[in-house]
Amino acid sequence: MKFRNAILSFTLFAAGTLGATTIYPEKVKCGNCGAENEVTMVGSTNQMQYPDLDLRPGEMARSTLPHQVAECKKCHYCAPDIGKKPESEAAKKAIAQPMPGDGLADRFARAAEIMRAEAEANSGDAEKTAMQYLHSGMFFLRAAWACDDDGKQAEAVKYRRLSATELEKTLALCDKARSVGEWRTAILLVLSDACRRAGDFERAEKAAKLVPSDRKQERAIADFQLELCRKKDTGRHTLGEVPGFAK
Repeated sequence: MKFRNAILSFTLFAAGTLGATTIYPEKVKCGNCGAENEVTMVGSTNQMQYPDLDLRPGEMARSTLPHQVAECKKCHYCAPDIGKKPESEAAKKAIAQPMPGDGLADRFARAAEIMRAEAEANSGDAEKTAMQYLHSGMFFLRAAWACDDDGKQAEAVKYRRLSATELEKTLALCDKARSVGEWRTAILLVLSDACRRAGDFERAEKAAKLVPSDRKQERAIADFQLELCRKKDTGRHTLGEVPGFAK
């Protein structure tokens, strides 16, 4: 499959490193409380199927979702790498809040809340703040994916709406954050799909219409989103279904 660079790089950001799937245990000292934890790490994976329109990867990368977030057994710090120290007091306060549950979606949602707290505490660096909001948005989206897998539709809708809010904050900083700005079109496409899957068709259409007309492949995806919005379709669709998308 051939993707434009922005779509490819953002797909890699969403999925993690691509290659032969390797999963292994590793001992990690919590960066928040210092407790020793054994976590499962994804060394690499691959993608043999088309991603969803929100760039959730196909198999085999799709099945690594449970290993993309870790939780400290003592303080319940949640992050892809719990060995990394929280940077702000706001993040530490977010970690200290009671966990709403013990499911995969709960862990991703807590990771999103921690990263959102970091972003809100970090107002002086647009690049860093934009990336933190982007991570928060993608963690909330992963929480929605976990709910999809468990058949929890209402919860999936809730997390997609939270994801959309964080992605909109990211887009608002794109002009000041060059590294994230390079992904602006891909973020718009993910935002559009998150809103459509949540039934927020007006918001989805607004994001899709902002995709530049000179980006042929991305524009094809956006036009497909607009057609799905017209049909009030909230279902899962993949890039392989997009008419005119270069495969």
